[in-house]
Amino acid sequence: IEICATTQLPDMNRVSGPRSAPNVPATGDNEIQLAQLKRELASLRETLQQALGERRWQDTAGSRPVSASVAQRLATLGLGRVLAGELADRVSHVEKLNDAWQQVTQHLVASLNSLSSEELAGFRIKAVIGGSGSGKTQTAAALLQAGIGYLSPEQMVLVHCGDPSRDTVLSQLATRLNIRQYSAQSHDELAEVLSECRWAREVIIDTPALSPALGSQDPVLTLLSRQRGGLAAFVTIPATASSDHLREILDHGLHLPLAGVITTRVDEATSLGAVIDAVVASDLALVGRYNARTASLLPVSGAEMLTNAKRLAKRSLERQAAQLKVAV
Repeated sequence: IEICATTQLPDMNRVSGPRSAPNVPATGDNEIQLAQLKRELASLRETLQQALGERRWQDTAGSRPVSASVAQRLATLGLGRVLAGELADRVSHVEKLNDAWQQVTQHLVASLNSLSSEELAGFRIKAVIGGSGSGKTQTAAALLQAGIGYLSPEQMVLVHCGDPSRDTVLSQLATRLNIRQYSAQSHDELAEVLSECRWAREVIIDTPALSPALGSQDPVLTLLSRQRGGLAAFVTIPATASSDHLREILDHGLHLPLAGVITTRVDEATSLGAVIDAVVASDLALVGRYNARTASLLPVSGAEMLTNAKRLAKRSLERQAAQLKVAV
């Protein structure tokens, strides 16, 4: 609350009080100044009570520290200021910090929806999209490998929409698994391939990197927009990226039929706050987490992600404390 002016504060030049004698000790002057300060604080308190709209002072004094503590904890997890502030405001009426923190974490977990393996398998046409270096190709390979668990190679198709001359891990995997491969460089070519492969039980589409700077002229948007029904796009978001970058990628892909997000490079991350921040803001479901060690896609839940975020935050604080100890 910002108080620009007030007419209720007393005029300190006219404060009545006992006149100090020439030989009054210093303690008497201190007592007079303390009394004046108390009167000034009392007047300021009355002004604040009016500005708060007749809210009880004790309620405000008891709740704001709790909100501030909750916001600080969320910031330690790596969440952005906007989301942290919104969550802290939700518990501004709660008196106890532990109760407020429990409510906030429960709300976060509820906001982080996730898809089960069965729900993921129900999408017939899966297009993997993401920014440069986000792990799209590795994620597509993991989806291809997962599909072999419930389908035969003859029922699956891989479509390359990038450079057809590149020999990637994905193309090598498809060759080793005897999965048919197609190439499509334009919207019409992809539409023709999808029409020809109507027999396939599952189609994995590997795409070039998204280019938010191009806006609606992004070739990936042109490629995937207005395709056959049933196409679902899955966004790969690296845990090492900033919240602003992840939000930019997710906002850019809103023109596509987005079905969820897949987190990558989690083993390299020092915080999961940016991922949580971006996923909650986008209201997209968590599809899974790419495991670089096993080159597979693992299921992930909101509770698991929040637990890992707390673990990384604790590790970061311990590292900072150790560095400070060495510096001292």
